[in-house]
Amino acid sequence: MPSHNVAIQKAVFEALLREKRRGESFTQLFRRLLEQRGGLEDLVGAWGVAGKKADRVLLRGLRRERGR
Repeated sequence: MPSHNVAIQKAVFEALLREKRRGESFTQLFRRLLEQRGGLEDLVGAWGVAGKKADRVLLRGLRRERGR
């Protein structure tokens, strides 16, 4: 499998080390972190402040802005 070297700041490396689980490679760490990423849709309704109709309006606006 090919590999690549990536230069990162020391503070970022240390933060990654804190995230890394015992026995987990950096490749596995990066894969796990990338899989955990969610989209804007995952946030709609998260605070329970607005109702479903307001959530749909918010989501439409977010999608419209993202398309610009």
